[in-house]
Amino acid sequence: MDKDINASKMFKVTNSFIEAYHKALQPLILETDLPPMAVDILMFIANNPENNTAKDICRLKGFKSSIVSFHVDNLVKFGFLKREEVENDRRKTKLVCTDKSKVFIEKGKKLQHQFASELAVGLSEEDLIIFEKCMNKFESNINRIKKEGIKDV
Repeated sequence: MDKDINASKMFKVTNSFIEAYHKALQPLILETDLPPMAVDILMFIANNPENNTAKDICRLKGFKSSIVSFHVDNLVKFGFLKREEVENDRRKTKLVCTDKSKVFIEKGKKLQHQFASELAVGLSEEDLIIFEKCMNKFESNINRIKKEGIKDV
């Protein structure tokens, strides 16, 4: 490979992405009076109803369990989420968006769509197809590295 990939730059871009995402969600953050991470958790559950446990959030979002627990407790307390037992496994608790959260979720989805559109400004359809291929390959490589470690260079 001719082009050297810089992990530091990847981390920097990832952090900038998260900051920009929270900035894009700012109207919802202000309206709900919730911290950015709580709004992020609410939107994650709304967008991924099949991954609706605190453990799923920790695993897929990379958040610490104590932080997820804190924000989930507040989302439940303020009526945005409710806890339900998982059918056939009472040890597990799934998180479900409430009717109160629906209006905020719709606004959040619109903001997420606008954010994605803004990220794509100046990119062609071909660029986006290549980006999608790269993201899929990165994900595959990340999963391999997590399983096997890094091969000797």
